[in-house]
Amino acid sequence: MGDNPYFQTKNRVISLVVYALLLFVIQWKVVATGLTPNENAIWAYSGFASLLFGSRLLNPHFTPPADAATNSFVALAAIVAGSLVVRADSWELTLIWAIAIFCTAICLASVVVLLVRVPIGIETRLWVRAADRAVRSLGSPSVIFTILILACIWLFHRTRIDEAVAILTAWAVIVALRPVEAFLTFGNWMSEQKGAVHTQKVIGPIVAHQSPGIVLVRQLGDSSVGRGTPLVVVDNNGPWMLGVALNYVGRDEGNLLRVLTARLPDGLKDRIAKLPDTRGAAMALALSATPDELADVPAMQWINRLCGVVVSDTSLDYVLFEVIDEAGLAEGRLVEARIGDFLVIFQIIEGLTREDIVQQKNTYGYARAKARKIGRWDADAGKFMPVKWLPRINAPVFLLEAEGAAPTANTIGHFPNTGFGVSLDMSAAVTYNTAVLGILGIGKSYLAIELVERMIADGIKIICLDLTNQYAQLLGEFLDPAHEEAQRLALVAAGEGGVPLQNQEQGGSHLQFRQEITHQLRAFLDPAQHRFLKVINPAQFEVTRQASGMFNNNANMATLTPTEITAIISDAALTVCQELGMTDQGRVCLVYEEAHSLVPEWNSVVAEGDKAATARSARAILQGRKYGLGCLLITQRTANVTKTILNQCNTIFAMRTFDDTGKDFLSNYIGGDYAGVLPSLEARHAVIFGKASSCENPVLIRLNDRDAFVAAFRANHPIPPLPVPPAAQAAVEQQAGPDEQIPFGGGGAC
Repeated sequence: MGDNPYFQTKNRVISLVVYALLLFVIQWKVVATGLTPNENAIWAYSGFASLLFGSRLLNPHFTPPADAATNSFVALAAIVAGSLVVRADSWELTLIWAIAIFCTAICLASVVVLLVRVPIGIETRLWVRAADRAVRSLGSPSVIFTILILACIWLFHRTRIDEAVAILTAWAVIVALRPVEAFLTFGNWMSEQKGAVHTQKVIGPIVAHQSPGIVLVRQLGDSSVGRGTPLVVVDNNGPWMLGVALNYVGRDEGNLLRVLTARLPDGLKDRIAKLPDTRGAAMALALSATPDELADVPAMQWINRLCGVVVSDTSLDYVLFEVIDEAGLAEGRLVEARIGDFLVIFQIIEGLTREDIVQQKNTYGYARAKARKIGRWDADAGKFMPVKWLPRINAPVFLLEAEGAAPTANTIGHFPNTGFGVSLDMSAAVTYNTAVLGILGIGKSYLAIELVERMIADGIKIICLDLTNQYAQLLGEFLDPAHEEAQRLALVAAGEGGVPLQNQEQGGSHLQFRQEITHQLRAFLDPAQHRFLKVINPAQFEVTRQASGMFNNNANMATLTPTEITAIISDAALTVCQELGMTDQGRVCLVYEEAHSLVPEWNSVVAEGDKAATARSARAILQGRKYGLGCLLITQRTANVTKTILNQCNTIFAMRTFDDTGKDFLSNYIGGDYAGVLPSLEARHAVIFGKASSCENPVLIRLNDRDAFVAAFRANHPIPPLPVPPAAQAAVEQQAGPDEQIPFGGGGAC
């Protein structure tokens, strides 16, 4: 209102016109000589005219040295003109000389200041600063022309009481009372109230500040203030703020309403001063404002999603927030809070109840949630980017709106009740190894089968060691039954007929079996061979090794366990990959289904030879990364799997688990908080963390459903055609007939 530059300029111009008319009337009607230019008109033409233009237009707020020089020079010229009608031997001439000397001193001092002061920077010379301060004060229109007017009254109007009184009255009205400005200001204020921000009622006084950004209001009356109600927090000792009602947090002499404060929007700043003046303590007032005026206030835009405010003990990795509205909150849900310029997403992993004292020992019970930082979503990159700081205390926390599941073509799963998906770098999942851990019946195998299909789509070949025969059924489209049966029979034949030898290490059929599996893998891993999946059940083969020295041309034979056959296959895969050379990309993935039976921990082995066999398998995995060889390990018994391989798994899918050994192991990867939620995880849910994940931190996701994955993924990545065996190709050519094999060409005429 009073600070509006337009109104200020308009009011000064109107007041100048009104006061000029007042001077004209007094000079015309009261002064004896009327409008005739003489000594009786000096006060009007020189004094008040310059006073009006100087104080109302030129320098209404302050007097710079240049204006002080102008004011003093004009006053000097006026007083010199008046001296022409004063007798040379009168004491009045002495008064004129004193005023002239004063004006001359102000004028000269102003000129000196203009000449010697520094043009840019800070003036440090004391005498220049003192001179500048003096001319600004003494050279103002009010001082200069007040002296001039009083001198004119004494010199030329003291014999006419009516003239002196009229002139002094005009001076008092213009310089001291300023009634026109006051009336115009009041009129402007009244006119502005038609579009003012109206207050419907006083909510109550502010009784506490929970800096930054939260105040407690002791509500007057018994009406309820709904969450999200806009308020004005009026504080005579600080800036006025916009308030957003949150919730009630107890009572002392009245209900205590917690209010989130924010800066006033630009649309309200110009009108907020029109509110009635407050009396006494800071107050909260209900505010009537349009949605457009509140459009740039996030807390108002997203009030329906506001679920809490950040509290103490928040860290760089976790946010703790007091729950304001628990609707929709659940383990795994995503929330967001602002960190600097970014909206950063967090995942709820824990909740607990708390109780605090609010006022006069009154307690307030509430729920506090703990959420792990995920990062800011980069839509272009399709993943979360890290933000290496934490939200400020009392910052609002918003619940991400529930959406449909993310498309499954490029994502392994999605955050529960959101559209944010998590994708995998399948090459990194192979070369840095991946583990799927969890109890029976929660979807481990279906997840592993999806991972296998994604690896195949990336050109990675899969050697699946499966004791359950489930993979051959669910991935039958990638297999040629006749070819696989022929390969299996060849391995069975290689495992038969082992004979004892003088060299015990060579006795039995294990060397022939190794030779055959190496031959098959060499053909399978040939880049020109377009087969991508090979399923082997180590329990189907009877392979022998010589268990004792020769005696009477005979020796004891031992049948290899699935663990020992697994070691042979793992060694053979490493040998073939080494022949193909080094690479940074994933080339071959060994899938250890029921890994606790294929690569058991040393204290869980069935036979003594399994210890050495597991060590050989682990060596193949340890050495295989630089040759593109890695593993996918699936188990329900974390404690029973060799930690030599498990510790090399850089990507972990942790599903529901109950055993303490498994939770203790996983806490080293995903943290104690996420490990604590594993016993309560629903089926088809997992905590994923590692190098292959698109998220840098552990996250809890809802895995894809098998049917939805197949429909979405195979639309973009159809199953590659299987190569036709040479015998089948020859049979097709024979069935074509001789005429169909003769190409059309130039020949005789019909």
